[in-house]
Amino acid sequence: MKILFCHDGSENAQKALDKTLDLFKLAKPEVVLLMVVEGARDASMENEEIFEKQRSEGHDFLMKTARYITGKGFDVDVILANGDARKMIIETSRNKQPDIMVVSKRGGGILDNMVLGSVSAYVVRHAKCPVLVLHT
Repeated sequence: MKILFCHDGSENAQKALDKTLDLFKLAKPEVVLLMVVEGARDASMENEEIFEKQRSEGHDFLMKTARYITGKGFDVDVILANGDARKMIIETSRNKQPDIMVVSKRGGGILDNMVLGSVSAYVVRHAKCPVLVLHT
């Protein structure tokens, strides 16, 4: 069994990860841990530096989280992607073909979700595998 877990570095995502590991502890699936860093908005030097800093911090966070997951007895595959989070999650799902994908709900209000959309809503609509959206 393979689980694609999408982590954005938030407290909600960490709680969802803990819940996921607890729910699937008997199956001991491989966990594909994905984090997406949005690209620089323009090619200015300042934005490039911000992007590189976010990418470096994302890498460090993923390595720390991967150690946490392996400490719980799971095998982990780590992916740090760049781009639109919604599209990169769907692309990773197509490439890795997980049995299930897990995302946490950010917890935005109704107006936020209507105006801005939401990553979890997009993923649910476009994924070709079952999606578990955890409310934490």
